[in-house]
Amino acid sequence: MDKNIYFREWIHNWTWGTRAAIFIILLVSILQFSLFSLTQNYVVSYFGAQPEDITFSIQVTYVSLLAFLPLQIKLLNYFNTRKYLICVLMMGIVLNLIIMKVTDVNYFIVLRFFQGVTISMIAGAMLTLIFTRLHNEKKQAVGYSVYYGTLLASSVAAGAPSAWIIDNTDWRMIYYIVILFQVLSIIIAFFVFTKERLHRQQPLYQIDWKAYIIMASLMLSVAYFMVYGPRKYWFESREITYCFMLILALLYLFIYREVKTKRPIVHFSIFRSPKFVAGLFLLALFYGFKDTISLIYNHISNVSQWPNYQYVALAACNITGMGIAMYAASQLVMRRRHTLHFFLIGGFGSMCAFNYWMYRIISTDMSFEDLALPIFLHGVACGILFMPIATFILSKVPVNTGISGTLVAGNVRFFSTLHSFAGFYTLQLFFNQHYKEQFLAHLTPYDSVYNEANDTAIQQFLSKGYALQDATNMARATIAKQMAVQSQLLTSQAIFLLVAAATGAIVLGAITLPMIRNFYRNRFSNKTKIIDLQLIEK
Repeated sequence: MDKNIYFREWIHNWTWGTRAAIFIILLVSILQFSLFSLTQNYVVSYFGAQPEDITFSIQVTYVSLLAFLPLQIKLLNYFNTRKYLICVLMMGIVLNLIIMKVTDVNYFIVLRFFQGVTISMIAGAMLTLIFTRLHNEKKQAVGYSVYYGTLLASSVAAGAPSAWIIDNTDWRMIYYIVILFQVLSIIIAFFVFTKERLHRQQPLYQIDWKAYIIMASLMLSVAYFMVYGPRKYWFESREITYCFMLILALLYLFIYREVKTKRPIVHFSIFRSPKFVAGLFLLALFYGFKDTISLIYNHISNVSQWPNYQYVALAACNITGMGIAMYAASQLVMRRRHTLHFFLIGGFGSMCAFNYWMYRIISTDMSFEDLALPIFLHGVACGILFMPIATFILSKVPVNTGISGTLVAGNVRFFSTLHSFAGFYTLQLFFNQHYKEQFLAHLTPYDSVYNEANDTAIQQFLSKGYALQDATNMARATIAKQMAVQSQLLTSQAIFLLVAAATGAIVLGAITLPMIRNFYRNRFSNKTKIIDLQLIEK
């Protein structure tokens, strides 16, 4: 364990005390990241915005969190830890007080960017402190399990009280509660961390501020392009076209600056390792495919219209499965009991089972009992995959590249999530249109099924006292609504089946590729032995 340079002496040797202090401050900071993820419909109505605006605000927060993660490490090593944490927490309180008064979604998005910076400074500092409390062989597995596990679970931790507050009190009460916990974090930081700076101070003049600005601008442009692109029909929109051109320009500037500078944020030498690149590819597949669960959340929110407590309880099932599987996977990784192929087969196999399960049962009358087990299975799949893939990636990064591997992996997660959002949105547009056209072919006066359903609906409205014309219009509207629901159900089925097939192919590849590699290795090895024997005989 490293020399004590952060904690006061009274708590330094109290292992669980330091762990509790770190976790509370980490959780309070990350809660703000996914504060709106499970209550988006209410936030949309509060701001009078589009769902894409709230999605973009969440991605903007993640951009600033990820982009300034390397920067906070330098700041933590420059300032006294206690003063640093207290100042950043107070900045977070000020931001929450300002956000409480904002009613314009554009100002809200800008403030969420700066909120992401404060989250990055606190959460990144806690990640560094987690590393100081662990042995070398446990740092990667346990540290990133706690950090990203908290990040993934924070949506439920924030969603449950947020949903109750929205249903029972004023929406702004959420900010008061967050501020209360931030004050608690300030108190913890004051009593737990040392008064004086005991670590070596790193100069801030070595920070490449221009590179950070370019990287953050690039990520924001990509987020805007991927979130709003599907809604604006991609390059049919001049705005999206200009955004794409800006992405290319910023990407060129960033690569050029990183190649020329003496202290790059990202060392491109890490891409020389084929295993590192393969790990990034697996991470992209994992984050790309896992978001099919959003189809379920959208279905129970918009079609089934479940109450908030059931919505949050279902998400809790997912997080529970994820937590159990992540803990088990981290223990196996630390003990080096299994290879990566074992986790790929188990994780993607579980994800394949989840998607095929949902393909078979998705309907308009699904209950909590129907979904609890498959949603739990989805969490298990995520928990099995994340820790081994992340550890595999970071183990292939040279030590002298610093945080480059973590930053690149975080960007892959960011771009994969955006790609899955845009991809699933585009697929839904395509399949919805396809199935609606099939339904419309039957909405004719010559179709007996349609005529029967239409007449039944008209009679129902007539029996309630509506005039004939009004009853006819309402019957047609009812049938149109039913058609939209059925089209979305068939669309979700098609996407679940596609992802089940894709994840099944990954499992098949993970099983057969090692066998094929061993077969050819043994074959060429035997040939080499035969040639050597022939040379010896000669």
